[in-house]
Amino acid sequence: MSSESPTIGTLVHGLADRFLPQWAEEWDRVGLIVGDSDAGVIGVVVTLDATAEAVERAHSAGANVVVTHHPPYLEAPERIGSGPGPAGTVAAAIRRGVAVISLHTNLDRAPDGASALSRALGLMEVAPLEAASEPVVLLVTYAPADAIPSLRVAMSAAGAGRLGEYEACAFSAEGRGYFDERANAHPAARDSGDGVPEVRLEMIAPPACADAALAAARAAHPYEEPVVLAVPSRRARGAARLGRVCVWEGGTTLGDLAGHVAQTLGVACRVWGDPERPVTRIAVANGSAGSLLEDAAASADTLIAGEVRYHDALAASASGLAIIEAGHDATEWPIVHVLAEAVRDVLGTAVPVTEEPPAARWWTMEAPDD
Repeated sequence: MSSESPTIGTLVHGLADRFLPQWAEEWDRVGLIVGDSDAGVIGVVVTLDATAEAVERAHSAGANVVVTHHPPYLEAPERIGSGPGPAGTVAAAIRRGVAVISLHTNLDRAPDGASALSRALGLMEVAPLEAASEPVVLLVTYAPADAIPSLRVAMSAAGAGRLGEYEACAFSAEGRGYFDERANAHPAARDSGDGVPEVRLEMIAPPACADAALAAARAAHPYEEPVVLAVPSRRARGAARLGRVCVWEGGTTLGDLAGHVAQTLGVACRVWGDPERPVTRIAVANGSAGSLLEDAAASADTLIAGEVRYHDALAASASGLAIIEAGHDATEWPIVHVLAEAVRDVLGTAVPVTEEPPAARWWTMEAPDD
């Protein structure tokens, strides 16, 4: 491999730039799970699940990276060793020298990821489905006008000010600061009684980056005793939101739509609702949709999802929301293509990228004698 070949760290950084880690749920595991970020990439397999079998397939194909939607675990195993489950996946990855990179709920929220299922089904998108807010930290400081550009750069480099496809986002307002100096103070400017001109600078940051951004602001600040605040807050989500609200021109009833989903995804769907009821607005959510039921009921008459817990589906159906459950994996295979295209964009033509085709790990029996 040449010295110009991309490293695993390059791939991790490139994917994180497209699918921001702050879009992920707090309980999630995203990014580089196993592997050496300084190692070169010789081949990549992109698939849905991070399993020991996926690691072995990658090794057999001559690849040293597996990029997946589902991480190998949400709670780290206490011991690593050969066998089934997460511990076996990590052990296989270490033994074979295969890195594992996972993009999970941050990929689910990314605009292309959230649209993957609705596009695969040929539905026309109307709006994002998720309405919930996201946690952020509001960073505030006060400084002379000529210090604002360097403060903004420093805080941005530490992770503040990234809003989707916009970087270094900030707000400033002019004002005056007042103080009385003590004998040993060394102010950057003296207050003669009517204050000194200052600019209030505001930026937001993901909670995980807040301490680093606050420290960066302190280091770049010209004052010996600067005011740099970190205020926990919440922000209405932007373009990165789970699910989509759609319309469909291919049919008019729940039965028509369920048949279309089953045929497109190659699965037997479980349907809650009268097959003859009309369908006008459709909420689409890949994977588990429990957290989106209220949003779906408020914006649509039908929900297409991977699965919904029984009692949740029972209550939602009784309230008037029809549900089509197509299986967690079946609704998420379309997002694997989005992930594979992102890997190719990051790596270019430098290394081979293999996108695994959809494969069900389960089957259904349509009749007792089937």
